[in-house]
Order: sequence, then structure tokens, then C-alpha cells
Amino acid sequence: MTTESTPAVSTRVRQVAEALGPATLATALLIYFGYVATRARYEYFGVPVDMTGRTNQDMMLDGLEVVFVPAAMLFLGLLAIVAIHSLVLWLLSRDRPGQGDGASDVTAFVAYGFVLVGVLLIARALIGIFVQGPEVSVVIGATPLSLAFGPAAVAYGVWIHGQRRGHPLLPQRLARNGAMGVIALFVAGLVWASTQLAWAYGTGRGEEDAAGLEDRPEVVVETKEPLDDPPRGVTASRLGTSGEEARTYRHRYRGFRLLLASGGRLFLVPPEWRRGRDATIVLPYEKDIRVRLVP
Repeated sequence: MTTESTPAVSTRVRQVAEALGPATLATALLIYFGYVATRARYEYFGVPVDMTGRTNQDMMLDGLEVVFVPAAMLFLGLLAIVAIHSLVLWLLSRDRPGQGDGASDVTAFVAYGFVLVGVLLIARALIGIFVQGPEVSVVIGATPLSLAFGPAAVAYGVWIHGQRRGHPLLPQRLARNGAMGVIALFVAGLVWASTQLAWAYGTGRGEEDAAGLEDRPEVVVETKEPLDDPPRGVTASRLGTSGEEARTYRHRYRGFRLLLASGGRLFLVPPEWRRGRDATIVLPYEKDIRVRLVP
């Protein structure tokens, strides 16, 4: 039971959601996940995301590509939670004293099972945070999910046991504070896991870009001053001196592929770019440079 002076946990969560606003929260998440994915994508080519000049609108559009999988997994998880909770409620409805049909033993087994699984997941999360380090956590992604579902499983098992006994195991204030802590850890774990997914998605996009450079249009760059050390796969030639344009653009480079054009810069790579071997050429997109695209 709750009183007017002590609102329920669901009421507090609703108040926080109303204060943030669904549109504001969704926009912030899209920009954040888009930033993480964009950072991983272009960091694969050695380009810091701060140099790309991507705007918040660009980040939000990039975030739209990332959220489909987390959103689908979240909704599937909600359906699984609803199914599990319905099954537990059915078991609790059968758990009546004196029936002797074993329902009480099954309910107790389910409650202890949730607590045991939750404790194991919490231990896994602590090992991933303090022992294995962030590199292993990023690779396997188990640490944030363990952090999200471990405390929730323990709290749910305690709730089942309290319902089985007919009264809660913890005082109302302690139970309410514990529920808020569980919700906070659940949200933090999901955001952490989604961040890892966005980073992996961005890295995958970078690998796809590197593998498909030869299929992109060729970028012919004509410059006033020569480029130092053109990368392999790019041919340089000297233009003639006749004509006003030839005197302005004296050097021509063929073979580039456009990685990104943003913030007044051109990010160019050779068609056979390899990570750790080739560099990414950054040119200011100004009047001293002329660009042509060849299909």
C-alpha cells in the first residue's frame, strides 16, 4: 500500500519521464547513438569525428540507422517479460494453502531461481567491470546486460517470495528505494549495451566502406600546389601552362575515392585503402582546388 506522502515507484518514474519529455529524450538518444556510430565509423579511417564537422541533425539521422536493432530487441524483451510475469501470476493464483498440488513448491523454486540467476549476473557484471576491463566487455557485450538484468532478477525473485508469503519481505520505504536503484541500474545497463552496439555498428560501416571503395565514383582533384606523397593507387600528372585554368590548376590527381565531404573539407582515400597502411587525405574545399567526379 502507498500513501499520498510516499508515491509509488511507477508514479515517480512517470514524473521523471514527463519532466524530460518523450521528444527531448528521443532526440537526445538519437544524437548520442549517432555520435557514437559516426565516431567509430570514421575512426576506422583514422579521422577524428571532431574534424568531420557533422551537425546534430546529421548525428540524429545517423542515429536512426542504429536504433532499429536495440528497439526491436527492447520490444521483444518487453514481450518476454510480460509472458514471464503472466506465468508467475498464474502460479501465484494457484498457490493456496491446503491445496497440496505442489504449486507452492513450484512458486518457491521460481522465486529462488530468479534470485540465484540475478546474483550470478551481478557477479558477472562486477567481474566484467573490475577484472576483465572494458576491452573484453566491448567484445562480448555481456557486462552491461548482466548489470541491467541481474539486480532486476533479484528484485523480482524477492517480490515473488513476498507475494507467496502474503506480505512483503522488506519495509515499504526500503523496497521503494531499492526499486528505484534497480530501475536506474537497468536503464544504465541498457544504455551501455546500446552504446556498445552503436560502436560495433559504426565499425562495421567503416569496414563496409573500406571494402567497397572501388565501386564508388572516382574523384579527380586538380590543385594549384602539389600534394606531398600521394597514396598508392593515385596517379599524379602535371597540367600544361597554356590557358588561365591551366595556370591556376597545375596538378591533377586521379584515383581518389570520396570518403566524406563535410565541414568544408574533402576526406579522400585511395581505392585500395588498407587500415594501418594507407592514410586519409584531408583537403580544404576552396577555390584553389577543383574536383571532378567520374562514374
